[in-house]
Amino acid sequence: MAAVTAHAEPVPGCSSTRLGGMRYRPMATPAFLARWLPDGVTPAALAGAPVVVYDRDDNLQHGWLRKRAGPAADPPQHFLPSSADYVTAVRLGLGWGMVPDLQRTPADAGRLRELDPDGAVDVILYWQQWRLRSPSLDRVAAAVLSAARKELDRDVGP
Repeated sequence: MAAVTAHAEPVPGCSSTRLGGMRYRPMATPAFLARWLPDGVTPAALAGAPVVVYDRDDNLQHGWLRKRAGPAADPPQHFLPSSADYVTAVRLGLGWGMVPDLQRTPADAGRLRELDPDGAVDVILYWQQWRLRSPSLDRVAAAVLSAARKELDRDVGP
């Protein structure tokens, strides 16, 4: 009936509304960096450093990785298809990952480090829903759009 997606083009029978952008940063714990990237964020080190990935359709980490380590980089991967568990896995040092600014906490300032201060990636999000109207779906859409106005960066992306 509806979904938040990074695809602007609506699926057949749906409408698409731009919500705003989320900024993701490549992050890891200091202990992870000391173990897997002791000489810095080099292509060779990145190619072997474990990475946390949301699911098999998540290309965010690999897009960032290819720019820094080349297309052949194929590090070990941990799949965690839960946004809260994903960030927890990075906080626990299971791998590095692209952590959304919206999920960072004040405590993360001491327990997470950016791999690349210039490596932030902006993802524009869209609300897609059936064109078939219903009062319930209209209420859900209104709530999603209201939350997006408060939480997402309207100035991120093109």
